[in-house]
Amino acid sequence: MKNNKEPLRFAMDRRLSFLNELPSCRAALHYRIAQEEAPAMKKKLSAGLVFAIVLVMLTVAALAAGLLISPRAAASRAADQALARDFGITEEMQTFFVRSEEPLPEGNFRITYTGAGSLEYVLGTYTVLVRDGQTDTAWNRSGNDISGGYKADAWGLEQLLQMTADAEKGDKAYLEQAERIAEKHRTGEDASLSEVNEDYAEQLEAEKTAALKARRISEEDMIATAREFILSSYGLNEEQAARMELYTNSIPDENPNSWYWMINSVPCFQVEYLLYSDYTTDQLTAGEPRPRTEMDGYYNIYISVETGAVESFEYNSALNGLG
Repeated sequence: MKNNKEPLRFAMDRRLSFLNELPSCRAALHYRIAQEEAPAMKKKLSAGLVFAIVLVMLTVAALAAGLLISPRAAASRAADQALARDFGITEEMQTFFVRSEEPLPEGNFRITYTGAGSLEYVLGTYTVLVRDGQTDTAWNRSGNDISGGYKADAWGLEQLLQMTADAEKGDKAYLEQAERIAEKHRTGEDASLSEVNEDYAEQLEAEKTAALKARRISEEDMIATAREFILSSYGLNEEQAARMELYTNSIPDENPNSWYWMINSVPCFQVEYLLYSDYTTDQLTAGEPRPRTEMDGYYNIYISVETGAVESFEYNSALNGLG
């Protein structure tokens, strides 16, 4: 008898397949739904319910795939969903941000999303507090006027949607505009960069070697775990799954610890998958932007070499030129 281990997310994606024709509208749709919830108490209950559903979906998908998920990774995944729910910021838009996780007492987490590089001032910082089975979201630029497109001092969903559309065409002019706005509001001289610690490279090498030596699980098994996590978490269809290309260990390297790291003090193995559409040499020579479909980009999954659990993860659509 054949076991059906297809993740719940796959089935839901097929039920909502009609949205695939309008991927740019999903962010606005999620955002409007969140904004139209009323009254306040109803919105609070809805937020808790959505968070519970997210955790259930993640757990069901993980169990179906036989995966172990660390509390940090589960909190990050819930925060990603909360960011889309409350602000309309999709996973593909996260290329414009840097995400960080801060553990709090009693197993809670604070997840922050800060504008990357020159985008830090205009995008600001979104914070998701994952606590007691619920997510509380906030934006430090909330209340600022975001009208006026790229001329506004604060950029929200309107600008992120336009940035995504521009980036898909290879137009990154928004970066220069963001820098000009940040420069206008900059006060005093920026703090000078501290000198690079001469021992850093040696320390990093020691950590990577320690992570390699702590390995209790084969690389093949960890690669399989990472692939299952990507498929079950991001709901890639069969065509996308077929295009996934394993980058880890694809380039010969004499150093056996190249893909080993200490992540949150946990020895981990980095599994990187690329998902890109075909890009011919002629297109590259002509300077044409890479053709892309939804969820193209790169995926980094960090697997604990001792337990096999997903410790951390990153998806980057590379629309912002990162990756």
